[in-house]
Amino acid sequence: MNRVYPHLLVAFICIAATLPQICIAQCGCPHPDTLTQVVPIDTSNAPKVLITFNQFNDPTGKTFLACMTIQDTISVVSSTLARNKAVGGITGANFTVQISAKVTGPPSINSTGSNILPYGPYDFGPSGTTGIPMDSVVMGPDTILNKKVITASPSNPAPYEGTGTVSDTLTFGGGALSDAGTSFDYSIRSKYWGTAIISFYVCPAVALATSIEDFTASLNDNSIILQWISTNQQPNTQYEIQVSSDSKNFYSIAKQEGDASATGTSTKYQYQYNPDPTDVGKLYFRIKETDANGKISYSAILLVDPTSSSNGLVTYRTYPNPATNSIFFQFSSGQTGRFLTELISTSGQVTYKKTVTLTGTNQIRLDLNPQPVKGLYFLRTTDLSHNRQFVNKVFIE
Repeated sequence: MNRVYPHLLVAFICIAATLPQICIAQCGCPHPDTLTQVVPIDTSNAPKVLITFNQFNDPTGKTFLACMTIQDTISVVSSTLARNKAVGGITGANFTVQISAKVTGPPSINSTGSNILPYGPYDFGPSGTTGIPMDSVVMGPDTILNKKVITASPSNPAPYEGTGTVSDTLTFGGGALSDAGTSFDYSIRSKYWGTAIISFYVCPAVALATSIEDFTASLNDNSIILQWISTNQQPNTQYEIQVSSDSKNFYSIAKQEGDASATGTSTKYQYQYNPDPTDVGKLYFRIKETDANGKISYSAILLVDPTSSSNGLVTYRTYPNPATNSIFFQFSSGQTGRFLTELISTSGQVTYKKTVTLTGTNQIRLDLNPQPVKGLYFLRTTDLSHNRQFVNKVFIE
């Protein structure tokens, strides 16, 4: 049986302040809701070219750029002139020619495609020879890259958000060498063309419930235990527990009326979910909170993976709180993957952010320099490798 259990924690009297709600994406990456731009790369032989995209912008604020991918498809036809600069002839020289295409862009795009072709053997006359054999040979033209696909998925899509444009740089390079030694001069001439495609994965933005704290999910035998704390419990508040198999499409599995006797207190709720034995794979959970005025907000999304060695447990803490110069976000166990930590004001402005890679460690430090304005903030940590998100309130003093 699936049940919700409220528990009174601490009773206190407080004055509730009305705070703006911060918005987060309530779906994972990637997913089908995609905005795509296709930019042609015209035939050119320049050593580099700018690929310019329009930035993602939704003036309505109803959607959120959760993640993005860039895919460049490049073809290159190249010819290489090798000239003998030695005073003597050379017999049976073999060559290796390499052509590369590299895409760089903000903030962390650095992808390369390349190909290597062998040529030869060739005979060369002494330097300056115009007869047979000549002192030079042209290798090609050959297709070095044939619709080579170069992909990148920036961990932080922020530079691609705004009202203007943003450019990536496509740079070409090449080189040649011979098993006959270093007595050759090389001249490489290449032409290239293709397309660049940028895909913005867009999620609906929803209000984050500021009154839901310490939302955790863990496996207990064949059940999943969900727990959360409602701070400053208000009358006629309803909680709806929702589950999803893809972190995007959620459905309700239970509803719980807030404890009317706990008004103005912190109340702990626990829900036991018994999955269908035929359901396999990852499960995503969130809490939908509806207040007495019908205003809806959501908790962060938690992932439970029954196949994980960590037994599906998701626990973390933020300290010190209140904070001054530094904030630490700490998991209860070591994590592996890329994480984006952001300090966000109650108006939704990202004040500080930091991207780190954890390899079996459990702590992220965010240095606040210069120190932000005193007040309430949200510390949002996104597990970019596993599409999980953790949010805590923190006070800066």
